[in-house]
Amino acid sequence: MRWIVTIDHHGGCMGLGEDVDGVPARGNPEQAEALPMDFRLHLASGEVLFEGRCSDIDADWWHGFEPLNYLWQPFRCRRLSYRRAGADEPWRWLRP
Repeated sequence: MRWIVTIDHHGGCMGLGEDVDGVPARGNPEQAEALPMDFRLHLASGEVLFEGRCSDIDADWWHGFEPLNYLWQPFRCRRLSYRRAGADEPWRWLRP
């Protein structure tokens, strides 16, 4: 699943992500604009560390875990919330 970090509240991960084949790859804001979902990665306390854009989590929830899996160990991200890009809907927690 393609995903790109577009806002970094922690430092050092701007543009971090994966390409459509799951290979680690850096991206830029122009590439992120084409992706349909916004996501946030949180600490267990709820603090947001990273925000970004990704492929459609509703269509493929299993691969929606990829940003969380990638940043779980190095930054202690424990939760992912998401919503449609540009929507004014509440953030939803990613749950299988």
